[in-house]
Amino acid sequence: MWHLNTPWYDPIIRAITLFVFLFIITRPFNKRALTKLMSYDFLFLIIIGINLQSMIVGSNFTYFSYLIIIITLILLKLIVSELTHHFKWLEHLVEGQPKVLVLNGKIHKRVMKKEKVSDAELFEALREHEIMKSEDVKCAILESDGRISVIRYAH
Repeated sequence: MWHLNTPWYDPIIRAITLFVFLFIITRPFNKRALTKLMSYDFLFLIIIGINLQSMIVGSNFTYFSYLIIIITLILLKLIVSELTHHFKWLEHLVEGQPKVLVLNGKIHKRVMKKEKVSDAELFEALREHEIMKSEDVKCAILESDGRISVIRYAH
């Protein structure tokens, strides 16, 4: 129960490898897709998580290996958080950076296409700020977390 069937560093290597792998495969997802999870997206993530659990632990199903994995993942989170605080280039890599979608009433279609933001999503965000046309927008920004911030012209 509390002993390991493999070397103590095996669960650490598995956790780090999987952490990096998941970061790389989820990086291409656009910001909006990750903020607007539909029920099937949520189920997909649960199924992936269940399968990844067996990849991390492997045949080493002991409480101690689970403890090592949890501590490793927490430490990875803390280390990445600290490093992104000190290195802006890493922050941009890990968290992304805001993108201007509308500036002075002009919609930036190229940015919207690159960030995979549809016209419907943009205008939904404008309506949430009680704006009916892009000409009334001083600036609309796709934030790093996928939200769209809107600043209207002062009247």
